[in-house]
Amino acid sequence: MVTKRAKARKPCYVLIVEDNVHHAEILTEVLDRHFAPVVIHTVDTIDDGIEFAAQSDYHMILTGAVIRDVPVSDAISKLAKLAGTTPIIVISGKGDEKLAAELIKGGATEYLVKTRETLEQLPALLAKHMKQKKGGRKRTAKKEARSALPSPGAIIREVDKLTQQALTIVGPRRGKRSSRARDLDELDQLLGQIQRLREMATKLASED
Repeated sequence: MVTKRAKARKPCYVLIVEDNVHHAEILTEVLDRHFAPVVIHTVDTIDDGIEFAAQSDYHMILTGAVIRDVPVSDAISKLAKLAGTTPIIVISGKGDEKLAAELIKGGATEYLVKTRETLEQLPALLAKHMKQKKGGRKRTAKKEARSALPSPGAIIREVDKLTQQALTIVGPRRGKRSSRARDLDELDQLLGQIQRLREMATKLASED
């Protein structure tokens, strides 16, 4: 049974910049499980991450250290400037103290290494930063609803890219049969992201 307090709770808005579909899905599951209601926008290039951050006001931004072979350190200062008080959490596949220091200096809030221990502690770490954001700038309900949506152009580009990835999966492939289950899992995740983007586009259209 949903309590009145739960119904009245405002959603958290999170931007995920990650080109690995599996990693993005793990983060999405953690957020859905521990921070509901939560609205998640997922993009797979740094340029789209910058555009979404410019168009929207998030409670948190989660990004990989390298997105499509582009180091996030190349854009961290610009992303941090657009994010304002929003914490930026960089989650990397390897420990690199020099890179961590560079990212923190550029504006990242925290640098995490993808380990089993980190994943177990992730909900508590994210909750700490989410709380800090909530205690900062106040939002009106109307501003929150409008600022939580990226531009129509950004949505269209992201849907096009995800659709191309999905078509690649369902098209003729010469891979081993054992990889088919993995392909279907990735396709399901891509369709989930496309559905979330469609819902955003519908909301934008209803506000016009």
